[in-house]
Parts: sequence; C-alpha cells; structure tokens
Amino acid sequence: RILVLSSNPWCTGRILVAEEVREIFKRIQEGPYRDKFELHSHGAVRPIDLQRLLLTYEPQIVHFSGHGSKGHRVLLNGTNGRAQALDQQGLKDVFAFYNNHVRLVLLNACFTKTQARSISEVVDYSIGTARPIGDKVSVAFAGAFYRALAFGKSIRDAFRSAKLELAITKMRRSRGIELFVRNGIN
Repeated sequence: RILVLSSNPWCTGRILVAEEVREIFKRIQEGPYRDKFELHSHGAVRPIDLQRLLLTYEPQIVHFSGHGSKGHRVLLNGTNGRAQALDQQGLKDVFAFYNNHVRLVLLNACFTKTQARSISEVVDYSIGTARPIGDKVSVAFAGAFYRALAFGKSIRDAFRSAKLELAITKMRRSRGIELFVRNGIN
C-alpha cells in the first residue's frame, strides 16, 4: 500500500502535486506487478490528518508530495490554507510509532534531506532532497521510482533507476535526491 500525501498551501508556489499522483499511478500500471500495489492519495493534508491516514491505510510506503522549508521541515496545510511546518522530531516519532508497517518514507520536496536522514533511524528507507528540485524533476523521479518497483525492483534499485532516468533525460535541478537506509538493513 502506498499512501500519497500532498500539500500545496496557497501561500506557497504552485506545484504539480496532482500531476505527480497521476504519474505514479500511470507508471505502476506499466509493470507486471501492478496488481500488488494499492495507491491511496490525499490532498491538502494537514498535520492532524497524518495519524488518521496512517491508521486507516496501514501503508508500507508513505510518499509526501509538496513543499519543504529552508529550515528543513516538511510543510503541510495549516489553518486558512497557510503552510504549517512539521516538527522534525514529532514527524520522526510518528513514523517510529507506525514502523511496524511503514517501510519507506519518500519526501519528494525541497530541503528534506535532514528530515529523511532522521526518519531513516526509525524506518527502513527514506528519501529526501538536499536542495531545491523542480516540479518536472519531482514528477519524473516519482514516476520512474514506482515503475521500477512495479517491475519487481528493490527500493535501492528503484532509487538507482529513477536517478538514472533523471540523468539520461538531463533534467535540470535533479541533483541532491538521496536515499537513506536504516542501520542493519541489507
């Protein structure tokens, strides 16, 4: 099960969160293991929604599509459409509590490297970015990553495949996406 959480508060720049969800679905459908995946998508996610959605779907993969702050915090929708930065330790603690089913957290947003590294202490795999990435890069990376999973590739190989796709298509602003692996995972 993949839970895609998207957030694009009105006070932030417009990004292609709906396009990213569509690309993920489309690319999964290309693979022979497409029937092994369930995709659940929720937009305009607020911090108060996170645990309810983790309880409802019990996903193995949590994919965040949205914005990250220069303070290295994930931004969700707050009250009145404003952005609300998530507490780094709080987000890590939430994933530690749900790590009996969450295996991968993919933070497809700018400046999420620090948060992803922290989450990898409690979840097997996490992906984040060290710098700003463009919309097209986010969509292309997500599509290539999930296509590789739908073809039976491991998370590490799917990550490599997605990075290679960005390299061969020469997408600008595609550097800085990193995979973090919890200690003890082969």
